Amino acid sequence: MIGPRPLAGAGHKAPAYPVHAGKAPRDGLVPVDFLATSGSLVDLAAFARIGPFRADYFIDAVDLEWCFRAWARGYSCWMAPEAGLAHHVGSGTIRGPFGLAMPRQPLFRMATYLRNSAYGLRLPHLPAGWKLRQGLYLPVQVLLYWRDAGYRPRVLSRLLAALRDGLMGRLGPPRDLP
Repeated sequence: MIGPRPLAGAGHKAPAYPVHAGKAPRDGLVPVDFLATSGSLVDLAAFARIGPFRADYFIDAVDLEWCFRAWARGYSCWMAPEAGLAHHVGSGTIRGPFGLAMPRQPLFRMATYLRNSAYGLRLPHLPAGWKLRQGLYLPVQVLLYWRDAGYRPRVLSRLLAALRDGLMGRLGPPRDLP
């Protein structure tokens, strides 16, 4: 897959695509662990061998899981820094300490992201380093989101249920989808 560099809209945080270790840039392209499928080109023969995007993920981390699966099967994902595409999630940015920032998004969407990220911890093709970083970052995101939502107990309950669902492998469309 080859995709554009994400550009942040006003008041939004652009996603960051980690450079894939052990692979050098080539022909102006940067190897990345994952990138958004928006605006990306996918080799159809490789897609047939890697498999489709996970429908049970529903919306969040679909491209992340697919790119890690591609790398695990000997394929790769590349970012074209010269090509930019505005990409943002939600209605703004939640800011935390130490420069942390995450998208402000509807509760069902945040819960789906948390669920799919927690489920990703179970997948053998997701790298141990990513799992460690996510395992440390997810609780921080829960706390930042909960703080941004005014510490409402219902919000914390929904987020914790999403993490539980991911760890238990309960995927699919969220029950609170608008």
